[in-house]
Amino acid sequence: MSPVPANDGLADVYDAAADWHERRRAPGWSVADEAALTAWLEAGADHVDAYAAMAEVEAVLDDAVAAGGLEREMAQARAAFAQGRARRSRRNLALMAAGLAGVAVLAGLGGLAWMGAGTSEQNFAAAPGQRSAVVLADGSHVVLDGGARLTARIGRGSRNIVLRNGRAFFDVAHDPSRPFEVSGGGHVVRALGTAFEVDLAPNAQAYRVALLRGRVRVSGQAAPVELTPGQMLAADGQGRETVSAADVAAATAWRDGRLLLKGDALSDAAAEINRRGGRRIVVRGSAKDLKVSGAFGSDDPLAFARAVAVIHGLTVGEAADGSIVLSPAKDTGATAD
Repeated sequence: MSPVPANDGLADVYDAAADWHERRRAPGWSVADEAALTAWLEAGADHVDAYAAMAEVEAVLDDAVAAGGLEREMAQARAAFAQGRARRSRRNLALMAAGLAGVAVLAGLGGLAWMGAGTSEQNFAAAPGQRSAVVLADGSHVVLDGGARLTARIGRGSRNIVLRNGRAFFDVAHDPSRPFEVSGGGHVVRALGTAFEVDLAPNAQAYRVALLRGRVRVSGQAAPVELTPGQMLAADGQGRETVSAADVAAATAWRDGRLLLKGDALSDAAAEINRRGGRRIVVRGSAKDLKVSGAFGSDDPLAFARAVAVIHGLTVGEAADGSIVLSPAKDTGATAD
């Protein structure tokens, strides 16, 4: 195919997007590869668009092959691309990207083994004690807290996310034709063009949805509930639900590595840090009931412990298993730090 100078840059982006999709599904994909992909996606909106379009390539090709018109559609896509009209048609861009990557000219569909029934599946996990920012195949952005895991299945008519544990913040790409649903903890959250958090407690006995903007509909054991910005739905282990006003920005501060406390018990603050899976904080004796207020970094448990110790005159020690121990000054049950 002859190159088209006016579109070379865009062609390169879609060629790279196709390559990223193939590499991600090949054996040996690593954490470093995931970081490199995230960096590539964040380098420009056109990268996100191209990656999302490639997630639909399988559906487009399946339709074309089924209709016996793959070569005709590829020719039409090339013509649209050359005339500068491809930007207005994701279908043309997807076909063009497939041609640039060389996947559409393979005999049969053997070269498309990584594609399945028009659906792209991605699995993500954040390492203990570390946040992870990822971009889904549809362009939605997700921040996973330490230890969180999810599976995303993006198809032609749906976007289904399964949060397996932990908590995640979703900034959903607007696409009314494909509802975005997050399931987990016995609930399903449906959203369109929305930013919200879904939180599964470590012991799976609690569930929370906090809405920052947009609109969501939460379905569980009770009747479906629609939330408005600034509202939070919480459910206990028996499925009892409550909806209340909340400082959602503060509740989701973890995604920026911050912990905002407003008179919280020290034991609760420690539990909030511990749930991320990093170095644990153990609070002993009367120190458990001390009230803590302020903004703290949540990525460094030891720094948090030392700051609280200064405020309340506590002792910071280390247990035999490496845990950080906060205790009243007279408690000598751990080695002083």
